[in-house]
Amino acid sequence: MSTIKAPGILHRYTTRLVAFEHTRDGISPNNSLLFVGGLNEGFLTIPYAQDLAAALPPSYSFVEVLLSSAFSGWGHSSISQDVYELGQCVEYFQSLRPGGKVVLMGNSTGCQDVLCYLSYEGSRPKVDGGILQAPVSDREAIQMFYPAEEYQRYNEMAQQWVKEGKGDHMLPNEVSLPKLGARVTADRWLSLASPGPEHAGEDDLFSSDLGDGRFQSTFGMAGKRGVALLILFSGNDGFVPKAVDKQALVARMEKAFVDAGGQLGGGSGVLSNASHTVKDVGEARDELLKRVKNFVDSIDKGT
Repeated sequence: MSTIKAPGILHRYTTRLVAFEHTRDGISPNNSLLFVGGLNEGFLTIPYAQDLAAALPPSYSFVEVLLSSAFSGWGHSSISQDVYELGQCVEYFQSLRPGGKVVLMGNSTGCQDVLCYLSYEGSRPKVDGGILQAPVSDREAIQMFYPAEEYQRYNEMAQQWVKEGKGDHMLPNEVSLPKLGARVTADRWLSLASPGPEHAGEDDLFSSDLGDGRFQSTFGMAGKRGVALLILFSGNDGFVPKAVDKQALVARMEKAFVDAGGQLGGGSGVLSNASHTVKDVGEARDELLKRVKNFVDSIDKGT
């Protein structure tokens, strides 16, 4: 363990939810990059957070958003709840900085939040762009860590609980605590594990075996709204099965988005040698910072 010091401002964007804005001496940005981490993540747990905060153009601030699903809260939350809370945070910063740009960025499961925010039907504050860093399939990752028989057994248990009206009840500790780090409700397990043959889990957005129609309903819907998008898939992501062709998967995501009218960021693609959270300082981290910086700068300048 170690002590982390980061200068900043803690914003209370709702009565019980907060966001941490990294600050830099002598800089008063008017634009906001709102960041959401993945499962079990929270403030200052993403290795590149402070580097990215320092690398952004002076017109942007880096803000880590704490949703009720942060840390272990994901086990009893949902993507729909995340999107609602994220909308509250967007509204807060748009009110704080009238006329400023707002870009959403997610890591891992946070990418589901960002894509759903951009693609879901309904009214919410409009944003200017989205960044998906390590948009991996939770279903495929779970199948990597759970033997097939165990995966099937827990799916059947969760499905039975939902049939009995117990979808919001916590499954036994053995289901998720040892391998996923938190207890989980039957509903959230099915959302993440997304059993076949339908694979209808709300979280199941990035699996390599999904048909083009599914990507059109998510990336395509985001594209129809004319928003800008940057996809940064880690080339050495330990949560992606080795059989998955990362380049081909990203190309399918990009095609669904662009064909629907979306504006794809110039740096979109696979980050060579990058881990899931780009934890190692070096070429991959530098490339991540450069691509994000160029993307948000292009949004600010309208290029």
